[in-house]
Amino acid sequence: MEQRSKQRLIGAVVLVALGVIFLPMLLSGPVEQTRVDIEFDVPPAPEVPPQSELPSADSIAAPEPGASLADETRPEPEAAIAEEAPSPPMEPSAEAPEEPSAEASDPAESVDHVSDGVFVQVGAFQSHENARRLLDELEQGEIPVRLVEIDNAQETRYRVHAGPFEDRSAAETASQALADQHGLSGFLIEP
Repeated sequence: MEQRSKQRLIGAVVLVALGVIFLPMLLSGPVEQTRVDIEFDVPPAPEVPPQSELPSADSIAAPEPGASLADETRPEPEAAIAEEAPSPPMEPSAEAPEEPSAEASDPAESVDHVSDGVFVQVGAFQSHENARRLLDELEQGEIPVRLVEIDNAQETRYRVHAGPFEDRSAAETASQALADQHGLSGFLIEP
């Protein structure tokens, strides 16, 4: 019988607690809500001067596209190359001074001019030694190669090109031969 009396006692306590909480709410009636008005200092709307109307498309006489370019003469590629500043000379290594020999006149050493024909780029390097190593390996084959120095503001890059080839199909054939013989995947550079 003790269990039953405990349950009745707990039920009575819960009912008294609910009565204490909710009974005053029911008897007091509706709660008045107060409204708080806050004054804002809103500036007046700015005065915008009236805008002039844009001219209509009919009143504007537009020149033909490219008409100003047709009057200018096109510079020759050789003249543009002559205007370029020469690249700074490379510092010789401290190990062995290089002598101007047949290597200095090697056409594969550095190419700074525009060439006709299609090339296959087989490598791009930050290190001159690595580019030269690949160049020496490829010079033993039948395909002509060259080393191109690219100077930008931060550093010099070296690209190894195979070619020039007369057309795209000859360059693609040479690219496939380089892939088969040396494992080099190249991409075509067209003028």
